[in-house]
Amino acid sequence: MADIAAAANVSKGTLYVYFEDKEHLFIALIEREREKQKQGIYEALADDPDLAHALASFGERLVRLITGGFALSAQRIVLGVAERMPELGREFYERGPMQGTQRLAAFLARRVELGELVIDEPALAAAQFIDLCQSTLTRPRLFNALPMPPGDDEIARVVGSAVQMFLAQYSVKRPD
Repeated sequence: MADIAAAANVSKGTLYVYFEDKEHLFIALIEREREKQKQGIYEALADDPDLAHALASFGERLVRLITGGFALSAQRIVLGVAERMPELGREFYERGPMQGTQRLAAFLARRVELGELVIDEPALAAAQFIDLCQSTLTRPRLFNALPMPPGDDEIARVVGSAVQMFLAQYSVKRPD
């Protein structure tokens, strides 16, 4: 806290006026950085006429963010304090993973309205797609089994497979 106060040119007491404790300050710092990093992810959900391309672009951007050093460090730290401070874990989840799922669900619901997809529960389908995109990439990074982020080719391969599986389940079946 002393280092942060010095960098901000304020006293430690001033920091505690704005933040309950160092964990809440950390969450605020994570949130600021996360907001900067996730802007490009949601741009992929613009009304791209090519549904598969939009999903692949979103998935690849998301995986790059999630498997990057900052996101992994933040996730590890939050998981480490979540049992002791459940409100911090909940806040981190609601402002990150839950928000991403909700935004993708809204995108999918629009595509259902356009007649491109058949989905009864867009939130469930969104969570499934996000999980498919991370398959074999995020957990090894989270546990330090892979010291470096996956390369673009590997991300494209995994996300491409996720898009195929997702569309096989949810796309409108067209007669041959």
